Amino acid sequence: MQFSSAAKHSDNPSDYSSVPVVLQLINTRAQRKRIGMGILLLLLLICAYVGLTRGSLPVDIEQQLRYFISGANTVENTAVNTTHWYVLSEIRLPRVIMTMLIGALLAVSGCAMQGLVRNPLADPGLIGIAGGAAAAAALSMTIVPPLLPALESVWVAMWAFAGALLSVWTVLRFSNGPQGVSVAALILAGVAINALTGTVIGAISYVASDDALRQISYWTMGSLAGASWTLCGLVTLASFIAITGLMKSRNALNLLALGEKEAAYMGLNVTRYKQRVLWLVAFSVALATALCGIIGFVGLVVPHMCRATFGVNHQVLIPASALTGALLLIVADTLARTLFVPMEIPIGIVTSAVGAPFFLYLLWQQRRIFSGGV
Repeated sequence: MQFSSAAKHSDNPSDYSSVPVVLQLINTRAQRKRIGMGILLLLLLICAYVGLTRGSLPVDIEQQLRYFISGANTVENTAVNTTHWYVLSEIRLPRVIMTMLIGALLAVSGCAMQGLVRNPLADPGLIGIAGGAAAAAALSMTIVPPLLPALESVWVAMWAFAGALLSVWTVLRFSNGPQGVSVAALILAGVAINALTGTVIGAISYVASDDALRQISYWTMGSLAGASWTLCGLVTLASFIAITGLMKSRNALNLLALGEKEAAYMGLNVTRYKQRVLWLVAFSVALATALCGIIGFVGLVVPHMCRATFGVNHQVLIPASALTGALLLIVADTLARTLFVPMEIPIGIVTSAVGAPFFLYLLWQQRRIFSGGV
């Protein structure tokens, strides 16, 4: 009692000298994070503008806005302006918006997956989402064609989405035990499902016709060429649901970083939150894969970039991953459309060209951990 009273009424300034320093560090760190988020947003807007103006047909946005405001009959070269306005409003703009949303979905899913399994090398494809989608899409292109040729793209997307969710459901069934979902069993079941879907794709490719084989190859490399305002609206709604759900789970992901037992001791319903995060990740990646094909390495690379800059707190890490994922994919899509005009490179090739060296760098950085060194 005497000690607490003495501490309470201490007049020694050194007893409290560290408090302003700590508060200053906290404020400085928070300010840096806000500045970093602002820089990311600014870069995203600049890259989106470049994506709108660059391509096989360069578009002057200022001229097109004057054309839209003034009217077609008062502007010279009406036919040219009409063509450029159609390219800008019906092709480029929905594609840029959809690209940013898909990039945000993949990056946030990768961030949540790494936090859930507590492994910085984890990826949403770890649980067989992309493999299941690819196997189902290949099946729809070769064995179960649509009744109407006009519905071919919708038919493939539906099969891919169903195949992705079926793979996740199978993985969860095999990894669910008396204590809930086991992370180790989840990873092993995902490896098995990926091997099985790879076998299915190989068998289908072996018997497929040349046209079907070309469609399968192109789909598995990923593309955003099919973007439209309808798909853009669908992805916007799905992105809002998925990212909002994962943001609500950010505190749970922070607790899970301490370990499942520790998180349970602190009052977290571990089983419920693991199921919620897994299904939100599965829904996000399944939708992105169904609409755009397989776009690799975004969910692996982006969370690491953000973790090195913004720290490990998911309060900041999730929104930072969303912005960085959107930025990375819009840059990759712009490069895919402009490097070899008028030919367009599948976007999966561009993201893999960036992601594969970065993945090797991660392995090199953590080689001592894998070898048991300190």
